[in-house]
Amino acid sequence: MSYSKDSKQYTQPSVPQIKLKSLEANLFDSVASECANAISKTKPTQVRNFYDYVLKLINEVDDGKEFENILPFVKMLNSKVHYAKTRGHASSEFVNMIKQCVSQVDSKETLKTFKLFFEAVIGFSKK
Repeated sequence: MSYSKDSKQYTQPSVPQIKLKSLEANLFDSVASECANAISKTKPTQVRNFYDYVLKLINEVDDGKEFENILPFVKMLNSKVHYAKTRGHASSEFVNMIKQCVSQVDSKETLKTFKLFFEAVIGFSKK
């Protein structure tokens, strides 16, 4: 959160670059912390609802459902987050975070990394 010196106008922090596939050392630490700060305007219940949806998808994969059958529902997160934004329940930064993550999910492993990253973001979001 920052303010412009001239106008004293509030500027929401932006979402950093999220790289799920390279699994960089700071993904679950500073990157998740920056994301938590950036999405602070999103209602906590919405963040939790989206996380719960990701958990549901992970459970389906773990229960033996083919990843290829789960992937369309992962991609559907984009439409869900846009809908939440139009209703005023999600910020543009949250939309950006979800879109960055969803675009990288292409396997069971990247879906699990997304879940862990989301979990870290929620951990840093708690006040």
